Amino acid sequence: MKNSLLLLIFLISSVHTANAYNGQLDSLLHVLDDAIQDKDLYTAKKEKRIDSLKATLQLSSDVKDQIAVTKEICLHYIVFMTDSALLYTRKLEKYALQANDYEEYIDSELFRVRILKTMGLLKESTDILDNIDTLKISDGLKTFYLYTKLSVYNLLIKASENNDEKKRYEASAGSLRNRLVSGETLSPMDYIYVNTERLIQQEKQYDKALTDLHKAYAEVDPEEREAAILSYSIAKVYEEKKDIDKAMEYLARSAIADIKSGVKEYMSLRRLAVVLFEYGDVNRAYSYMKCSMQDAIFYNARLRTLESSEMFDFIDKAYQKKEDERQMLLLTILVIIVLLLALILFTLAYVYKQKKRLTITKDELSRSNQLLMESNQSLSDSNILKEEYIGLYIGHFSDYLSKIEQFRLKAQKIAKTKGEQALSRFIDSSLDPKDNLEKFYKNFDETILRLFPNFVEEINKLLLEEEKISFKAPSNLTPELRIFALIRLGITDSIKIAYFLRYSVSTIYNYRTKMRNKAAGNRDEFEGLVMKIGIDRI
Repeated sequence: MKNSLLLLIFLISSVHTANAYNGQLDSLLHVLDDAIQDKDLYTAKKEKRIDSLKATLQLSSDVKDQIAVTKEICLHYIVFMTDSALLYTRKLEKYALQANDYEEYIDSELFRVRILKTMGLLKESTDILDNIDTLKISDGLKTFYLYTKLSVYNLLIKASENNDEKKRYEASAGSLRNRLVSGETLSPMDYIYVNTERLIQQEKQYDKALTDLHKAYAEVDPEEREAAILSYSIAKVYEEKKDIDKAMEYLARSAIADIKSGVKEYMSLRRLAVVLFEYGDVNRAYSYMKCSMQDAIFYNARLRTLESSEMFDFIDKAYQKKEDERQMLLLTILVIIVLLLALILFTLAYVYKQKKRLTITKDELSRSNQLLMESNQSLSDSNILKEEYIGLYIGHFSDYLSKIEQFRLKAQKIAKTKGEQALSRFIDSSLDPKDNLEKFYKNFDETILRLFPNFVEEINKLLLEEEKISFKAPSNLTPELRIFALIRLGITDSIKIAYFLRYSVSTIYNYRTKMRNKAAGNRDEFEGLVMKIGIDRI
């Protein structure tokens, strides 16, 4: 039981320590958790904005306005839903052809490449790019073309399994970065992306890249799409520097911005899930990867869905394993609780049994004490009676000794003066057995009545009404009363009683039997009740 409790404490403490983050990261992860919970609200907000643009497009009749609105719709759908994005790039292409505007047509083609590459259709993307005649487009659109081509090469590098091919793509991508940051006119934000990528990939100047990215990040709304892209770039730099805590912090910031801006095409949440999984937070990794998988399916991007599904399967297995361990932990806790309850019930039953046994013992002790008190009382009663009885018979014995001495002196005198015949007559007349026995009975009766003045009345209370004893001489006891007087004094042996009273044993037995048969109550308890006569007096 002790070992089980220690195991339980260890498992619970392991769960808590495995997911201990610094305060900033922990706070961001909770914000991200809440954002994922409210994801549908942000999606609805995105859809509402798109519906508003569609309504504007419906009301527009000018082809230039239609192109402008359709581009904005495409920008929303590019990161929200590929099918709809492709649909509106075709509309954009149609409006460009209607306007007979080659620049807008190429722009629509570049929009289509941006969608196709996120769908994993890199071959189709490069085919479109290779078919564009850059000599016929403006410098501004050419810059956008090069920027789009760089993004395709970056994906080709990741997708390539051939080292020679990969090196060729890396060289082409490096050349494009150098050209973009040195000779092309990029927007400030695009310049940051391309230049920091160059600093990281080609020059390994991580601190310089971080300085530029942090400066740009400080100037944008942390919940907008640009903030999501910047913070993801910052996270990649920290990963290169092996600062995983900072990487997780900015991946979380990026994911929050992605979710709150309602986009479905992103990498930050998926990457954060992987890092958290490696960190040991399987629950969050599972939750984040599941969200990424759902959004990739919604977005309908084959590449993103494939990337998410492969990692999701791996994390799902780990999550299920952890769930099994959690279930086992809960089962272990349940078993321990049941065992503890069983132990408590056993203890209660044992205590109850001991208490019951103690009560019985207490009752037995109480009865024993009562019997002991009665015994002590009986002994005390017996001692008092014996003291009085001894005192009386010492007096009788002293009188008897005096009479014997007088008898002796008188007998000596008669023997000296009157002879043997006179002595013989004197002895016969003085030592009459009948007269002496009557004197003995009289002394015995007086003694009993002195000790127990109400002895006769008490005896009568124990007898049937018609069997009560009555006699004329109140100081003389009947033979039955003398027998039971001796029993009251503690002499219960019939032989001793017969010897004491000068009766036969059978006579004593008959008297005792007759008296028991006259008892008003239980005849077997009669003599016991007789032995209690006079206790109140004592």
